[in-house]
Amino acid sequence: MPKARSKRRLPVTLQHSPAKGICNVAQAVVPPIHVAGHKKVVMDMSGVSTVSRERLGKSSAETRRRINRFHTLIKEQTKLVARRNKEGSVESHAQIQEMIDRLLQEMAQMGGLDWYQKASLLGQCKQRGGDTSRWLVPKLNELGFGKDRKGIRLRLLDVGALSSLNYVKERQWIDVVPIDLNPQEPGIHKQDLLDIDPANLSSGALSADSTNTVVESGDSEDEDDGISQLFTQPFDIVCLSLVINFIGDPVRRGDMLKQAGRLLDAGGLLFVVLPLPCITNSRYFDDERLLAITQHMGFKQLHAHHTAKLAYYLYRLESAGLLAETQSELRFKKQLLHPEAGRNNFSIAV
Repeated sequence: MPKARSKRRLPVTLQHSPAKGICNVAQAVVPPIHVAGHKKVVMDMSGVSTVSRERLGKSSAETRRRINRFHTLIKEQTKLVARRNKEGSVESHAQIQEMIDRLLQEMAQMGGLDWYQKASLLGQCKQRGGDTSRWLVPKLNELGFGKDRKGIRLRLLDVGALSSLNYVKERQWIDVVPIDLNPQEPGIHKQDLLDIDPANLSSGALSADSTNTVVESGDSEDEDDGISQLFTQPFDIVCLSLVINFIGDPVRRGDMLKQAGRLLDAGGLLFVVLPLPCITNSRYFDDERLLAITQHMGFKQLHAHHTAKLAYYLYRLESAGLLAETQSELRFKKQLLHPEAGRNNFSIAV
């Protein structure tokens, strides 16, 4: 009787590429640094890797459990990095670095950022929940932004995009600019949200040629020029779907909301999606807190909707004045709202 063929496991290749600012899960993973008397652990959390189908998870429950674990590791690592940067002695610095290295090692063993994004992309298929753009499109039609407005196209910035096909059915009236720090498809541009300079934006519609600019992946100067052309005009819609919660720092979460507002045209729409527990099971956050923060920024809430797993929000930018302010103190600090046991620590500070 012939021997059963062993399953071939594809290798995971890890390669480090430093991120400039925190915009999603890729930037929450901070590379280890050299410390005197401390052995550096070489990790690759943001490069290209090959992840086998088996490693994505055999079931939706297993994939969800592993994704949640990855989130926890990122949050723990973010806190340790903040502690490390505050410590003065080499001894305490090295001890904290060792803990960071252990977290990075576990994330690498899981497959790193590439595994996480592929698992998230798998979770976007119909069998595992669908993609959140399907909620937004009907709302755009209700608001009169839909395909019936002949000759008028919407510019939509999709932050942390997992797929370049999320709005493919609406390409006749929506021009999508999908960005991510570790693109999983050629149609997604490698770009940090917080590195886009709002000062370069000018009002007015894009020409057909500039709107449909296609930038292939690579490191050439032509690519940099092509990407920069995508951010010379404000957007009608900015989508922050399941990306804010991947950041461990509440202040940086607030920075993402403010940056989204700065990139919007007058009367533009902000689409935010968060895991439901961030709203309903947090000690420091809830619907009322989010409403207060967004109103402070000049947004008017148009829709709010909860499903069994997600919380959807749609806002219109009515006043951009507060977004241009430079404030030295936070107006919405991390504040205990729900002291009950068993809640999480999600919050947004502005």
